[in-house]
Amino acid sequence: MIRAFNVRIYPNKTQRTQIHKTIGCSRFIYNQMLSERKEVYERFRDDKDALKKHTYKTEKQYKVKFPFLKEADSIALQASREHLFKAYQNYFNGLKKGRKVGFPKFKSKKGKETYTTKQTNGNIKIDFKRKKLKLPKLGWLSFNDKRVFSEEIKHATIKKTKSNKYFVSLTLKAQEDVKELQEVHEKDITAFDMSAKNFLVNDLVKMENPRFYRLEQKKTKKLSKELSRKKKGSKNREKARLKLARHYDTIYNRKKDWTHKLTRKLADAFDAIILENLNVKGMQKFNSGLAKSVSLDFSWYQFTTYLKYKMEWLGKHFVLVDRFFASSKLCSCCGWKNNNLTLRERVWTCLDCGTTHERDENASVNLRDEGIRILKEEKYITIIHDDKTTVGTTGSHAFGDDVRPKEILQNLFGQFSRKKESITL
Repeated sequence: MIRAFNVRIYPNKTQRTQIHKTIGCSRFIYNQMLSERKEVYERFRDDKDALKKHTYKTEKQYKVKFPFLKEADSIALQASREHLFKAYQNYFNGLKKGRKVGFPKFKSKKGKETYTTKQTNGNIKIDFKRKKLKLPKLGWLSFNDKRVFSEEIKHATIKKTKSNKYFVSLTLKAQEDVKELQEVHEKDITAFDMSAKNFLVNDLVKMENPRFYRLEQKKTKKLSKELSRKKKGSKNREKARLKLARHYDTIYNRKKDWTHKLTRKLADAFDAIILENLNVKGMQKFNSGLAKSVSLDFSWYQFTTYLKYKMEWLGKHFVLVDRFFASSKLCSCCGWKNNNLTLRERVWTCLDCGTTHERDENASVNLRDEGIRILKEEKYITIIHDDKTTVGTTGSHAFGDDVRPKEILQNLFGQFSRKKESITL
């Protein structure tokens, strides 16, 4: 189990210059090596033996040809070569497994500004008392963070954002994996259906869509217009660009902080959480309104990623039900399938048993059933049925006198509901 520690750093002018140099050199050597590989492939594409025997240039040879590379951190240049090798590996593995993984592309100056360095002979150190971090070629930098860790640092990735802020992500030495829970109480299992309007929905409660992006759309539009009216290359344009970048930073940071806190609370409250493995890319492509919700108002991918690793840290279970499972179309009472159900129908009645269902609530119940089946049959987890659990209109989903799950969710969702006045800048 690998952990990372992300912290903002405050480099001085000399250190900022060195960071910019190393970012540029890392990007340059990556592009040079990619160009060389493409050229060699074109030369020997009909002679596979010659292609396999060819020896590519190393960082040392590139330093002789381009002396300015000596100014950068040598380990960062090695990391660029490793990143290129990994990109090729991912591409060919994707071809074998039938997954769409793009061919390695040249890095642009307008892209992400990052470089990675490794721990070698104690060249990366951290002093929590002095709030100082030591990095190769940079020396000691100031940072401001209250968190403390005891694990050994393995890698450091330095990043410059569009808003001219600097961050370091420290990858720590892997810890022993936590043992998974083999017994789970039924009342400690919950499932949610994703809704653009309510974000998370189940048969007990509904959560409000935080609308991080939409509530700031007016200001985003205004700042974008101001930027477009400035002369390219002027100082005023750079000021307007920074203003817009900081505005986007604010939206992103609020969304990220909210997601971290919500996933932590959910992971602490339940032993098993069941969600649907949604096709987010498909939603973004074919439904513009839904796309804005799942990627901008809240990030469904970010939410599931954070929740998954937090559950794994605690030895709990995170289940993603297959996207082709008909959670919305199945009647949660009798199992009848409504094949004629359209996306616009939010309420429907079962023609077999006559039960009227709210679409998202019904889907969450079916997801919970399917998730419990996966836990039992595929993960071999023992589900403990509590004595207080009773059967009501939703089968085994009514909790009788034990209202703990409902109380937890109501308190939790009440904490994390977002109102317009609390989010405006």
